[in-house]
Amino acid sequence: MKTKLLSCLLASALLSSPLQAADMDKVRQAIADPKGMAAPGCVAGAFRNGTTLFVTSSGAADIAAGKPLDGDTLFYAASVSKQFTALAVAILATRNKIDLDADVRKYLPDLPAYEVPVTVRMLLNMTSGIRDSLEVLRLAGVTDWSGTKKDTAVKLLYRQKETNFRPGTDYRYSNGAYLLLAELVERVSGMPFADFAKLSILKPLGMERSHFLNDHRPSVANVAHGYVLKDDIYEIRDTYPSFSGSGGLMLSVNDLARFDHDIAVGHKVWTPAVRKILLEPGKFADGKPVMIGDSGLAYAAGLMVGQRRGQYYVGHGGGAEAFRHMYARLPERGLGVAVFCNRADKDPQQQSDAVMNAVEANILAAPEAAGPTSAKPDGRYASEELMATYDIVTAGDQLTANVSSPFVTEATKFEFTRKGDKWEGAYGSALAFDSDGQGFTISSERAKAIRFRRMD
Repeated sequence: MKTKLLSCLLASALLSSPLQAADMDKVRQAIADPKGMAAPGCVAGAFRNGTTLFVTSSGAADIAAGKPLDGDTLFYAASVSKQFTALAVAILATRNKIDLDADVRKYLPDLPAYEVPVTVRMLLNMTSGIRDSLEVLRLAGVTDWSGTKKDTAVKLLYRQKETNFRPGTDYRYSNGAYLLLAELVERVSGMPFADFAKLSILKPLGMERSHFLNDHRPSVANVAHGYVLKDDIYEIRDTYPSFSGSGGLMLSVNDLARFDHDIAVGHKVWTPAVRKILLEPGKFADGKPVMIGDSGLAYAAGLMVGQRRGQYYVGHGGGAEAFRHMYARLPERGLGVAVFCNRADKDPQQQSDAVMNAVEANILAAPEAAGPTSAKPDGRYASEELMATYDIVTAGDQLTANVSSPFVTEATKFEFTRKGDKWEGAYGSALAFDSDGQGFTISSERAKAIRFRRMD
């Protein structure tokens, strides 16, 4: 018994140990820009079992003013906000104020009566078919969402006589669904959504500077401008909506650390009952899980959950015209990572993966390709469908396919790079070898699974 206890304490100590200098260098490299304060940038944070491991930043919150990004900088959180909207709904559900399986028209009677009732849970799980509110605004001629009021967006949704599909039968990401959820919280709580979120989520967790917008632009200090690169010049694009639900949260990474602490150990707001609602994968009417493409993740409630590269993964990204964010957790490792960027030219998924890999010794690294049973897949392969042969030559993580066919008069070759268990090439092409080593399939964005068999 003592040995087991000692092992548990040692494991806990190791998991809480600070990063080595080399690992922190990897984190900084993931978010760095050689232009420094002449460019926008990113703030990255990592949290272990509710304790902040580090918060580091690169670049400017305001280039003209020379204001650097830091852990207290407020970002427009975009769709990272959705988990907070879902949390507000879950809190009211645990208080028996909202029935998740009720027709949403019980709370929002102005919504049309669709062919199949849309439930609150369908809104949470993105299976409602409710049209995207930002796209509806765009099609109505709104070119700058920053000047649009919430009532305008809600009224347009109320005028939509049809859904994208029969509710409960498909998945389609919808900002409209989460705008309606915020409206529902307002109706049930009797106060503006921003006020309810402050009283029930932000204030109890000590998230002092973070707040939801309520038809007003942020007026506090240390707010990041968003930037897009145009003709080698970074231009400000603070074009995000000033209403909340699908987005609207102004959030700092230091405040997000307080939120992460509550998820991991505090449970003041993230109670067990709330957790069950937020992390339960959505289901279609036929009982199948709401899977997101071939990602291995299901849509739950403002969160994507499931197995990713061998790890139980929970997360959600966010993007506006000039902002890119990711907040993700590996609950079984007690690890949370946030990367928030005020620039449009960053990939937050890639960056957050890099931070997780720095903290956890490449825990999310793509698995090595199994390849064929032979030592190397080199050789000649033929496709009846293409009337072509590919002579495959590999060198490390690079693969070259030399193409011969009746249609080829000059030497033609395709180049691929190993990515996990596939080889990826130009134009979205991917080549995957059979497990028996006797062939492969090649796919592109518009031509799937064309088969080749080994000739030699």
